Amino acid sequence: MKLLLLCAGLVVLTVLWLLWLWAREAHREGQALPLPILLSGILAPVLGVVVYVGLGYQQDTGDWLGDYQALHPVASQLIAGQPPAALPQDIPPAALVRVLQRQLVISPSVEGWYALGLLYGQLGAPNMAVEAGRRAMAGQPGSVSARMLVAQNLIEEREGRMSDEALALLRGVIADQPQHDGAWMLLGMGASRNRDYPLAEEAWTELLRRHGEGEAASVLERSLAFARSQQASAERFADVSIRVTTEGDVPPGGSLFVFLRDPAEPGQPLAARRVLAERFPVRVTLRAQDWLQAYPDKDSEVVAGARYNPAPAAGVDQAPFDAPHVGFSRGEVEVRLQRRDAL
Repeated sequence: MKLLLLCAGLVVLTVLWLLWLWAREAHREGQALPLPILLSGILAPVLGVVVYVGLGYQQDTGDWLGDYQALHPVASQLIAGQPPAALPQDIPPAALVRVLQRQLVISPSVEGWYALGLLYGQLGAPNMAVEAGRRAMAGQPGSVSARMLVAQNLIEEREGRMSDEALALLRGVIADQPQHDGAWMLLGMGASRNRDYPLAEEAWTELLRRHGEGEAASVLERSLAFARSQQASAERFADVSIRVTTEGDVPPGGSLFVFLRDPAEPGQPLAARRVLAERFPVRVTLRAQDWLQAYPDKDSEVVAGARYNPAPAAGVDQAPFDAPHVGFSRGEVEVRLQRRDAL
């Protein structure tokens, strides 16, 4: 607001000075400056200021100017690759992001884009962090820090799952720096979420080899044991198919929901998939991405089931057709849809 009043005062003074010059020149020529012109010259800037304050002024403008004044030196240091001398603790990262992003348009640098990516990561915006990290990689393709930034936020975007791009980046970092703990850790966690347990076992084994005597040893041992147990159970659920048949009049073309579950746990199923059933019988294959929980132990009891609603876009919670649960061992299992009131 102080800046606004200063600008308004400067405009008014400028207009009055121009009117004084005009009036002086008119007096030299022996002419009087008309009163309407004098009034309009005075009232016009005043009216302009009033309209701007009432309609055009945005509160965010003052906040932005204040943030820019406070954080411009910090942004310049980050762009130059220098640690900021004094980062104000009471200013949120979002303010620094706005200032830094503006400065990067004017003076781009690898260090500045990397710092922007870190800030976006802190703000919980992995997609923007990836974009900033890629700009840093474009300027310095061999940067381990930039590649790790992009890989980490690609995994964040997929809620812990690892994309092909993230895997390639982590493999590249490990090829350049085989002892990079952060890359191995991300590789292990992402592989576990992807159910790529051989890769997860490789990562946890490597970390445990170097840190088997440290504070993280117990966590790494549990992670490795989990990966190995899941790998052993994965063979049982490698090619799960549920063949759905019908009993009675079941019209095709609706929404079919097939699942595997622990019979003792009525909540979330172990794995589930929803498809459009264009005809019956239909065979539905459960893929790796259809698993909602960890694989059960190889000796655990598992049942298969299905629900069906003839309306394609309808939910299946209150579906009129249901299939009694059938015990599952491995491979393919068949379930039969019936009307709920016939069960």
